[in-house]
Amino acid sequence: MGRQLWSALQPIVDTDTGRVVGHEALLRGPQGTAWELPGALFAAAARLGHQVILEANARNLAIQRLHDLPPQQRLFVNIDTMVYDMPAAPARPALLPHRIVLEISERQPIIDNPALWNQVRTWRESGYAIALDDYGAGFMGLGALLKLRPDLLKLDRVIIQNVDQDPVHRAAVKNMVELGHDLEIAVIAEGVETLDEFWALRASGVRYMQGFLLGKPQHAPITGPLPLPPHVPSEFLTEEPPRQL
Repeated sequence: MGRQLWSALQPIVDTDTGRVVGHEALLRGPQGTAWELPGALFAAAARLGHQVILEANARNLAIQRLHDLPPQQRLFVNIDTMVYDMPAAPARPALLPHRIVLEISERQPIIDNPALWNQVRTWRESGYAIALDDYGAGFMGLGALLKLRPDLLKLDRVIIQNVDQDPVHRAAVKNMVELGHDLEIAVIAEGVETLDEFWALRASGVRYMQGFLLGKPQHAPITGPLPLPPHVPSEFLTEEPPRQL
């Protein structure tokens, strides 16, 4: 199975400078097949009882991509919390954990799991950073944030979509940025697809972004800075300084 899988890279960008601060590794199956995207892969693995095998392959393939990144970039790796009792890098236990961010999804049940928290503590002690992923799309909400105390918070597309048009979405983003500042958590907006979303997020204090507007998942990493829009529309101006990653 492992030889047919590969790991794509999607950039995470500092929108102050255009600098790519890291890439998220995203599992892909054989191109042109029904198993090309991770949802189909993990669903099939669950039906066959192969979740642990697939998760081990996914983590190892993701970790291998660290060698492709410039030394100033970090690698973001998704962790399936149903298989938490596995090393973050099963075949590479000593591989530069300070450059790796482990993403734990808010879509998964993570609050009432003492064994998971012990594992998270072990990962932190080993030098890995922890991100709470898909925030706003799951069912744990603020409880997951308070329990996990992540180093980074990734706002899901469900919050980002229409942030330029909907004052409720905009207020939610601003509140998350303010909370992140108070808790010393860097905030990343996921799923940024339009220029209007980009500027509305900037106006709400978001500095770090990821999405098709800035770069799609691809095989080769982006090593240099990305060009950014040259000016901010007046309706999106803000004086609030975003927190640094």
